[in-house]
Amino acid sequence: MIHTNLRINKFNNREELFKAIANKTQHDLAEAVITKGGASFIVPGGTTPAPAFDLLSKAELEWEKITIAQSDERWLDASHAQSNERLTRENLLINNAKIAKYISMKNNANTTEQGELDCNKTYASIPNPFTICMLGMGLDGHIASLFPDSKNIDNALSLENKDLCIAIDATGCPVAGDYPKRMSLTLSAILHSETILLLITGKEKLSIIENLLEEQRQTEIPVSRILNQSSTTVEVFWCN
Repeated sequence: MIHTNLRINKFNNREELFKAIANKTQHDLAEAVITKGGASFIVPGGTTPAPAFDLLSKAELEWEKITIAQSDERWLDASHAQSNERLTRENLLINNAKIAKYISMKNNANTTEQGELDCNKTYASIPNPFTICMLGMGLDGHIASLFPDSKNIDNALSLENKDLCIAIDATGCPVAGDYPKRMSLTLSAILHSETILLLITGKEKLSIIENLLEEQRQTEIPVSRILNQSSTTVEVFWCN
């Protein structure tokens, strides 16, 4: 299947990359506020998007009408250095964007399994379809916390699973690091977005994307499920 709504944007340097993805995000959020009265912005974890977040935080938007939430989260308190929520609060929910509505993915449950139901109820309050779902990608092709070799990955990637959030146990997956217990959006939730923005850097990751597109079919690699489909617009933003 060839993705009919996919575009790869390549930039000469990271300054251009972050400025472009911030501008695209600002434009789409502003348009949604005008046409729908509000917008929703799903954000990735990690440090890569921080410069784009900083630019966005200064944008002249009606932030009080915009809801922000994570695509995935380690099951850690928001004060923890590895918490995605902490990174978002420190890099995006500042300046003009500090008045945006933020929905936490992490709740008070002791485990992700125990917190899954409440997480789904909380995320059901986010304006849907999501205006923008921004994602990163690992060298194993994972998006959000949908790791290829994690337990229950088949359920997480099944479009028959209409849950928004799913508990992920990525124990044994090297790229999951020291905190393999995660909460993540399901594939069906990710695809129920008006636009997916995939932010990647480095030649290796670009090669992964281009090789998967050449295959023109969905594979067991999670990112292929958003590349080789025709229901949701996907834009890749890349520089070396």
